[in-house]
Amino acid sequence: MRNKLGVRELLPVLSIGLVDGAIVLPLVISFAILIFSGELSAFATTGIGIVLLGGVIVQLVIGLTNSTPGIIGAPQDSPAAILGLAATAIVASMKGAPAEAKFITVVMTVILTSIVSGLFFLFIGGFKLSRFVRFIPYPVVGGFVAGTGLLLVQGALGVMLGHTLSLTNLGTLLRTENLLLWIPGILFGTLVLIVSRRFNHFLAYPALLIGTVVIFYVLMWISGFRIPEMREIGLLLGPFPQGALWKPLDLSLLRQVDWKVIFSQSSDIAAVAIISLVSLLLNASALELIAQKDMDLNRELISTGIANIAGGLGGSSVGYHMLGVSSLSFRMGISNRLVSLLAASVTGLTLLFGASLLSLIPKLIAGGLIFFVGLSFLTEWLYDAWFQLPRIDYLLVWVILIVVGAAGFLKGVGTGIVIAVVLFVMNYSRIDIIKDALTGTSYQSSTDRPFEHRQLITRLGEQIQILRLHGFIFFGTSQSLVNRVNDHIKKSEPEKLHYLILDFQHVSALDSSAVFSFIRLRQLADTHQFHLILTDLNSETKHKLARAGLTEQDERIHFFPNMDYGMEWCESKLLLDTGGSSIIRAGTLRMQLKKMFPTKEQVDRFMTYLEKEEVQQYHIIINQGDPPDSMYFIDSGELTTRLEVSKGKFIRLRSQSGGTMVGEMGLFLKQSRTATVVADKPTVLYKLSLDEYNRLMRDDPELAFHLHQWIGRVLSVRLAENNRTLETLLS
Repeated sequence: MRNKLGVRELLPVLSIGLVDGAIVLPLVISFAILIFSGELSAFATTGIGIVLLGGVIVQLVIGLTNSTPGIIGAPQDSPAAILGLAATAIVASMKGAPAEAKFITVVMTVILTSIVSGLFFLFIGGFKLSRFVRFIPYPVVGGFVAGTGLLLVQGALGVMLGHTLSLTNLGTLLRTENLLLWIPGILFGTLVLIVSRRFNHFLAYPALLIGTVVIFYVLMWISGFRIPEMREIGLLLGPFPQGALWKPLDLSLLRQVDWKVIFSQSSDIAAVAIISLVSLLLNASALELIAQKDMDLNRELISTGIANIAGGLGGSSVGYHMLGVSSLSFRMGISNRLVSLLAASVTGLTLLFGASLLSLIPKLIAGGLIFFVGLSFLTEWLYDAWFQLPRIDYLLVWVILIVVGAAGFLKGVGTGIVIAVVLFVMNYSRIDIIKDALTGTSYQSSTDRPFEHRQLITRLGEQIQILRLHGFIFFGTSQSLVNRVNDHIKKSEPEKLHYLILDFQHVSALDSSAVFSFIRLRQLADTHQFHLILTDLNSETKHKLARAGLTEQDERIHFFPNMDYGMEWCESKLLLDTGGSSIIRAGTLRMQLKKMFPTKEQVDRFMTYLEKEEVQQYHIIINQGDPPDSMYFIDSGELTTRLEVSKGKFIRLRSQSGGTMVGEMGLFLKQSRTATVVADKPTVLYKLSLDEYNRLMRDDPELAFHLHQWIGRVLSVRLAENNRTLETLLS
């Protein structure tokens, strides 16, 4: 679609703009009559003029300032209907007051309602709150469009018959005198739909429109009908008031405004603002689908807000985007602001010069076009959608359509949103929030441990169960987590589960409704005597759990900054609870050297190459970037290898305890240190300097062979564990 007007677009733009104006005009007049009826009927002509003046302003402002060229904005039906009820209530509450006082009070109510609604639109658009409409499910918008189509079809029949059609008077369609009024319009609208779906030539629509008008008048002339007779039997639009419709409002009447009565209608004024906001956003969302183009909804709100403030000062009731009329140009592939200006000019010219010319337009044209738009909506969402939507979404469109037809738009859309939310909860609950399920056998912490320790952890690793969670956790998904743990407990022997790690690294948020499931897990931990380890929780999630009593003071619950720290704690507990003093002895340098060298004499000889160092907590043993001048064997204590990612910010790469070594890679590869090593607690180290290592290689190749063999085995074990973890995560 293009905003620039070309020669090929001129004829369709002119025809669409004038037809849109011809459709909008009787609608706006009917809305005005709806407000100024009953005791106010004597002021109907003045009321129509006031509403049309404000309506022209609304059409112009929306047409010139919205984000999508071709949008038609005008006073709408829902606000007019509520204002009609408010006008009736105002007249009833002003018994005994002059008719002029009642009239001007209703006029000021209309003006005030439009201004309040405009300010409300500006507030929502200015603070960019329109994004929340994006949460309306796609089938709900589809049901809204289909419901609009149903009401448009009903309205089209009403336009052609000359009275509102409902279930109670549906039989009037079959009366002989009425068949000529609506069947031609239905055929015309159906023909337009077929042509629009099969042909995309820019002359197709203007030719069909002009040709139908010509054929209509030719047939009427052959049949002997004259214009007065055609108007009398209801084949033409109108009759409209003759001459100029707008007359300046007598400002002296403002003294008779009853402001207390207006304020008593505050609830109706608020209802109009809220309903208009929802309807505007739904209309705009539906037009996005029809135009196949994203709209800036905040800009639409601001544009419509300004239009209602300006139009309200002119006397218009609340107006916004007209779904049916606006979609007419989009259906024809036209997007140009001239369409909106031409449509507004029809209202403006009628306001100044009367509506005599419009009375020559056949009802089958206006009604048939409305029927075409409504039928196209129904075809798209009841026929085309059958091949595009899942069956449950397609059924939802039908439900909304039925409710809209029976109870109205807001109830239909509200019903659809409620059903869509329920379906979303049910479907989302089927999503497994467990990203990975690991054990202490398939995944181990980055802590370096003696070979015997690693063997024991691998053998008893099934006692440690790791569930890595992801996504948004709420009551629907959290229950599946409880069921998963319950099933594991039932299928395994009770002693199999000693530690349950729940990692929250990939959890986006935890809903308060899901907290009860974690209380259930805490109860299971107490019943089956296992520890619950929660890792990588953000502060908000941790706060929600704490409010439910799940804190670090609980002996069964433990919190750690990430899964690696949590796994390290579980491994250490497992080793101490299972191995006892023998495990502690295995975690010393002497015990590891006895396994490295065949004889005690070789152990003693190797110790002569080492230099003992005792360091305190936080002491830096190796600095990132240092030259590779030594490696260290840990006798007792604990070291951490960490990488500085930014100034003062580190991530832990590995932790080393007694019976392990650090710094060997830099020494062998002769590369600068790639990480920093710091003592986590008082530690006893034995240093093998580069000079002593070279002397060992030169003077004692047998010891060097056993040293290299041991280092090779340690590196092989690390590689095997990493491969096993990677294989588990990818499977």
